[in-house]
Amino acid sequence: MDPHDLLNSIASIIPLADKTDLSGLTQILTKLETLAAETSLPPAMLTVANRAIELTNNIIMGETDFDTGCNKLGDCVAKMRKGIGADSPAANEASGGPKGPPPKKELPDDLKDLLVKFAGSQQGVLEDFEAYVLEFEKGVPEAKSALKRVLHTWKGEFGVLDLPDYSKLIHEVEDKFENNELTAEHLFKLKDFLQTTFEKALHGVVPQLSPDDKTGLLPGCKPTPPPSCGDAAALERAKPETSASQTPAASPPATSVQQTAASQSALNADPSLLADFVHESRDHIHTAETFLLELETAPANGESINSVFRAWHTIKGVAGFLGLREIATLAHAMENLMDLARKGELVLNAEYIDVLLEGNDCLKEFIDVVENGISGAAFRVPEAYDSIIKKLSSPTAISQTAPVSAEPAKKVGEILVENGVAAVQDVENALQLQREGDGRKLGEILISDKNIPARVVAGALAAQTASRQSAAIEETIRVPVNRIDQLVDSIGEAVIAQSMINADASIKKIADQTLHTKIEHSEMIMRQIQELAMSLRMVSIKSTFQKMARLVRDLSKKSCKDVNFITEGEDTELDKSVVEKIGDPLIHMIRNSVDHGIEPAEDRKKTGKPLSATVILRAYHKAGNIYIEVVDDGKGLDKDAIFSKAVAKGLCKKTDNLSEQEIFAFIFLPGFSTAKVITDVSGRGVGMDVVRRNIEALRGSVEIQSQQGAGTTFTIRLPLTLAIVDGMIVRSKGDTYIIPTLSIVESIRPTAQQRMSVLKRGEMINVRGELIPLVNLARIFDKTNGHYGAAEGVVMIVEDMIGKKIGLEIDEIMGQQQVVIKNLGVGIGDVPGISGGAIMSDGHVSLILDIGGIAKMMDG
Repeated sequence: MDPHDLLNSIASIIPLADKTDLSGLTQILTKLETLAAETSLPPAMLTVANRAIELTNNIIMGETDFDTGCNKLGDCVAKMRKGIGADSPAANEASGGPKGPPPKKELPDDLKDLLVKFAGSQQGVLEDFEAYVLEFEKGVPEAKSALKRVLHTWKGEFGVLDLPDYSKLIHEVEDKFENNELTAEHLFKLKDFLQTTFEKALHGVVPQLSPDDKTGLLPGCKPTPPPSCGDAAALERAKPETSASQTPAASPPATSVQQTAASQSALNADPSLLADFVHESRDHIHTAETFLLELETAPANGESINSVFRAWHTIKGVAGFLGLREIATLAHAMENLMDLARKGELVLNAEYIDVLLEGNDCLKEFIDVVENGISGAAFRVPEAYDSIIKKLSSPTAISQTAPVSAEPAKKVGEILVENGVAAVQDVENALQLQREGDGRKLGEILISDKNIPARVVAGALAAQTASRQSAAIEETIRVPVNRIDQLVDSIGEAVIAQSMINADASIKKIADQTLHTKIEHSEMIMRQIQELAMSLRMVSIKSTFQKMARLVRDLSKKSCKDVNFITEGEDTELDKSVVEKIGDPLIHMIRNSVDHGIEPAEDRKKTGKPLSATVILRAYHKAGNIYIEVVDDGKGLDKDAIFSKAVAKGLCKKTDNLSEQEIFAFIFLPGFSTAKVITDVSGRGVGMDVVRRNIEALRGSVEIQSQQGAGTTFTIRLPLTLAIVDGMIVRSKGDTYIIPTLSIVESIRPTAQQRMSVLKRGEMINVRGELIPLVNLARIFDKTNGHYGAAEGVVMIVEDMIGKKIGLEIDEIMGQQQVVIKNLGVGIGDVPGISGGAIMSDGHVSLILDIGGIAKMMDG
């Protein structure tokens, strides 16, 4: 059919398209595929046609809004009808005119949407890729297969997005990786490069690949100098290299990527690629089938859902790259259904599982077709394909078919025998295999060894666990972080208002006990709401820990040290803002552990230590706080060297009797370092100062335990959230203050004998032989020279994060309370010794003390 007539036909159908009847879009898709098969089309028009095909598929699958998608589709068709301008670069090139570098152009909206969506989904893939590379470097056998799957998927996705340069690059990476020509270093460079690329792609822009990019990512690639005029040899060198293995990836025929009609020609691709696809796809299909059976009995199992999703996602990407359009479409449709389950928008009951297993069986048949096609057989579409696609395109319309009928209490084998699906002897043989050590489940054995359909086994499992499947399944929704913050702030205000009501004198005068009971009940409910709202901000620290794994790996390579990095408790949750701010302190501490703490291999050998050092990063909850530990088995801190350095810098006297913790605390001071050699990793004395400042800002503390020759442990203690502080309310000269409980050591009522002065100026208090500076809390914030005698008062012993203790004289302790932290405001700014304020139940504002700031004020 003439391309002009096809475009006119498509343009006439678009206005008649109906979201309740997708037959019109199906006609458009068929005509677009026929159009793209025309070999006479100019390259630019072919590109637009392929994008229109992808857009139509997205509209059919529900990935693109129907009305918006149809409008964009109309624009694509109008662009093709208009044709290519005579002076456009594509037209010049097609006509043999002068060639030159294509000018930068804005991506079409339809392709930009696809690109942004793809880039937005890659952060988790990149993190997984990095984790696989770390395992690959350690020699984990499964890591190489996992990396190959990710590379295959990227290659296919870039091909679908009409980014042939990137598709070719990944294909070359894949080839070299298969031939063991790539190291972990190359793969890490690729990950970093793609991360930068995807960040730009989120804005709809993909930077053009330069020769330098390829040189940095692939071994053995040398930049070719630009050819000079008249240099025939240089011109020959400048021609792009092609090979049988590179041709499909470098310039896959557009018709093989998108068109159903060209699936047969797709089988003419590199046989080695097709053979790899057949082999890997069968593994993925088997994995999906196994986990689908698991989901039959545990539909909310996130790990199983993700495993099935990844398997089909990989098949989709590679099939799309190879031009096997029907396989990619089927895998994509099943992947969409699993994505709804991942997001909690759909519960995988027996009916959904049955349809997905049907689709999995259809994929098996497709793979058989591809395998036969390598030998020359014709491509064909399985009979069930159309009906399965129709079911998957409308998940809510999937019929509620009943599973295999059986009593829930019966065993799977009994159910299958009763329904005539399996023989008694088959079940007995399977059970015997299990008794002999076969680790597979009964259903898997029957599927693999007796060719019993997976759908039938899944139905039996559904019947067996019907009663348990009625249990509530947790569902999730996505909420913007700013809404959570607003909710927390509003609930904090509500808690304050509730406290004011409780403390109101007029309420207290009312003798109605029923009223007071109701008020107490509402206060309890408000407290529960507050705790629940705070829990909404809790996130896992896993991503932060994963970044540290890459850091240790790079540092160990740079310093030529063999370091075994272990993480524990990476699923521990804490406030999102704390997670975001703890990264820098951890980076500095781990750098110090690897660079200074871990000895060179020859030194470890001399001391009888294992040549492979160990660094442990662990997190755990304890007593309402989060603890993060960095542990190494290195040489430990040299207490004498630290003390000598502190004396040399005038920080203490040689005669001072300092505790171990006080000596270790010097390493947190700016510019303090005992490193004999300054490296580009550490040694200038600025890292640990950053650690202290950042942890102080999080209202936390850090403790050091070290044994020379055995190793060092840094323990960071942090509050679970920054919005609420647990504090002790104290009164001094009529004003109330809040001291964070994390800073409190003890409270005492000292005797006159415990009090003493130094040079008749500084006051001290003797607590079990330890002299602690004493200061009246009211004097700290009052610049007058008034006398503040409080011999009969209470002294609160507090310490800052580096362990320095101070005795604060107060009038009385009023009680302990959780308060919502409020900023003092721009007009007041930062006040030394004050970290914020809190509105109390009587409506007055109490200041929250910053113990570290008070310690600095006393030093000054």
